[in-house]
Amino acid sequence: MNCDKMDVFEAIKGRRSIRNYEDRPVEHEKIGMLLEACRWSPSAGNRQPWEVVIVDDPVTIEKLAHASLDQMWMKTAPLILAMCLNEKIARSTFGDRGEMYALETMGMAVQNIMLAAHSLGLGSCCVSAFEEEEVKYILKCLEIIKPVALITIGYTRNKPPAPFREEISVFTYYNSYAEQHRPSWIGVTKVGKRMRNKLVDSLKKC
Repeated sequence: MNCDKMDVFEAIKGRRSIRNYEDRPVEHEKIGMLLEACRWSPSAGNRQPWEVVIVDDPVTIEKLAHASLDQMWMKTAPLILAMCLNEKIARSTFGDRGEMYALETMGMAVQNIMLAAHSLGLGSCCVSAFEEEEVKYILKCLEIIKPVALITIGYTRNKPPAPFREEISVFTYYNSYAEQHRPSWIGVTKVGKRMRNKLVDSLKKC
């Protein structure tokens, strides 16, 4: 058993959107682990419609920053993973509806990569506000390739505090919208702490 693995709830709650990175490269081994996290993402019909462009060239990163509505903080990132959708694969099984399924799949792949990055001591941020045609031109995408997200990745310079989150009862309903969900259990936070304590106890025995 590997005793250095981060608990999944710790990764979910600890991840932040990072917009300022240290001036140091991301190791190739860690890039490989991020791509492995993408590879094991769930996908509709197991079609795996993702294609990833690994960008570590500073000039290309600057061009992508300009294409992303001049979000020039992106230049501080030593690495960008351009998450692209292969539209031919997306439509080959489920027709027009397949693109919606594929976009859901891409979202799960992005989340996998960002959680994996956090677990590896890296920061990340998902950028989806960009000029699509300009990004396609910069990355020399084929016609069937659609960029859907640019994930900046690197070592965090400044980690922001945890953002506000609504309580579960605010956004959940029971069986239908007619009845607001009133959770009676002790809450996800306390459950997470219990699971974390159990994990720590088990790791001490490793």
